[in-house]
Amino acid sequence: VAGAHGLFQIMPRTAKQMNLENIDDPETGIHAGIKYMDWVRERMTYIKPEEGQLIWFTLASYNAGAGHVRDAVSLARKKGWNPHRWFGHVEKAMLLLSKAEYAKKARYGYVRGHEPVQYVHAIKNRYDTFQYLVE
Repeated sequence: VAGAHGLFQIMPRTAKQMNLENIDDPETGIHAGIKYMDWVRERMTYIKPEEGQLIWFTLASYNAGAGHVRDAVSLARKKGWNPHRWFGHVEKAMLLLSKAEYAKKARYGYVRGHEPVQYVHAIKNRYDTFQYLVE
């Protein structure tokens, strides 16, 4: 992400809001990333995701920001898609938010929707691979 710092790629503005200093230091960066991940996870519980879905909403929020994910949840609901399920539902709405016609109606505006969608898919693919290897 352009402008992000440290191992967990925290934006300087986010670090400042969370009173995090020296996020380029690896140990501090890890603590910052975990603290921010916990913060966005808490923000995603309000949507009451289906069982096993909270992690995907959290990761998308970590990547794109909680506001953009909330916009995608709202858009999914308007489109008749399941606002409590990431894959095949809210992720489709996230992709639409990169189009001007949808972004201009969203509270948090335009987002490069393909980035959080690809980010979450990449992590899900790794997770599935590890699950397969463990079994």
